[in-house]
Amino acid sequence: MKLHAALFSLISIVASNLSVSAQTFTFGNNTDAGQAQADLDDLVSGSTISEGLILTATASSGTFNSTASGGFGINAMPSDDITNLFDGKSSDGAEFMTFSFNQNVDFISIQLTDFGDDQAFLTIAGTTITIDSGSFGFAPGTTLAANNDATFGIQSGNGFELASLVVITVPEPGTCALLSGICALGFVMLRRRN
Repeated sequence: MKLHAALFSLISIVASNLSVSAQTFTFGNNTDAGQAQADLDDLVSGSTISEGLILTATASSGTFNSTASGGFGINAMPSDDITNLFDGKSSDGAEFMTFSFNQNVDFISIQLTDFGDDQAFLTIAGTTITIDSGSFGFAPGTTLAANNDATFGIQSGNGFELASLVVITVPEPGTCALLSGICALGFVMLRRRN
């Protein structure tokens, strides 16, 4: 019976190590802003963390700028820029941010405010996804490898604010294989004892 208890404990440990949880990065200067606003506001580049997952971001020009309405944009230097939006009004061109995570992630959703007749884009590993609504859900398997860059910004329209980005961490394939192997070994040991 001791082996059964040990095997159950092992399976519980494996399951907890393989579980994934959604991490939400919230942008904008509002009561639900979370850490991203405080960590990136008025900076050209910086990092923010959500439960051990680190997002590092760099603005294409100017600085990140949070807004009281709950969004986040880029404040580019030219005077023709709309300071609280990702927009294409600046003489510097269309605004975007380059970012990465310290772990593999799958993209779940993105929330954009002041999103009218606009289109945004997300580029990962040379593949560009067009975002055509303020509440956009990504297709399963939209994955960014750890420490690789992605780019998000305006593709067309008047501009919008980034409100939130939801991702889940993806265990490394080697970790999954190791934990699965340990479980298989436990089952073999259990069968041999019986």
